[in-house]
Amino acid sequence: MLAKDIAIQGFPMLRLEDTAAFVLKCMEDFEVQHLPVVKDEYFIGLVSKEVILDMEAKQTIAQLIDPLLRFCITGSAHFLTALHLFSKHQLTLLPVLNDQQECVGVIPQKNLNDQLAQFLGLDQPGAIVVLSISPLQYSLAEMSRLVETNNAQIVQLNSFFDETNGSMVITIKLNREEASAIIATFQRYDYQVLHYFGNSPLNNDIEDHYHHLMNYLDV
Repeated sequence: MLAKDIAIQGFPMLRLEDTAAFVLKCMEDFEVQHLPVVKDEYFIGLVSKEVILDMEAKQTIAQLIDPLLRFCITGSAHFLTALHLFSKHQLTLLPVLNDQQECVGVIPQKNLNDQLAQFLGLDQPGAIVVLSISPLQYSLAEMSRLVETNNAQIVQLNSFFDETNGSMVITIKLNREEASAIIATFQRYDYQVLHYFGNSPLNNDIEDHYHHLMNYLDV
């Protein structure tokens, strides 16, 4: 999914001559804290509510003391690049530019969240298993094979390197909600199962621990 595919129109494109009062009204109407500023349709920067609040109502954007933010994304970029910018710079909106640096739309936070949920398949049923293994043992082909030997498939996979212990943490989503046999298979192949979310007698061991505690307190 590209940024241009989730960009929308209809948000205000501010001009240098717009006043602080007008900018604040636009931000309140559209429930954002950032808006793009353009000149002859070309993107020149992003203005934040924090900066506008320090201005007099009749002052214009052209009178800003602080420079405009230069956060934007090209329409041909992957939409996950937008997620990185939102997270890193605490944005509520991101301008999308074409090859001529014209602002052709924006990505609001809500739209990005909706696309991310769709990308991760959150509305699809299925168990989620979080594994840990040495980076030297990491093999997508092997994980797929172990799952498929239990008549299931991996429909989503994410991984990251855990610097605290030097392991790879892998989160997989399966196309079925019961995964006790799959978990047992992973454990036989030296995968550490950190977390499990789904329908299974394992139930993350939470229920068993609870009953053990209750029995202990009754003694």
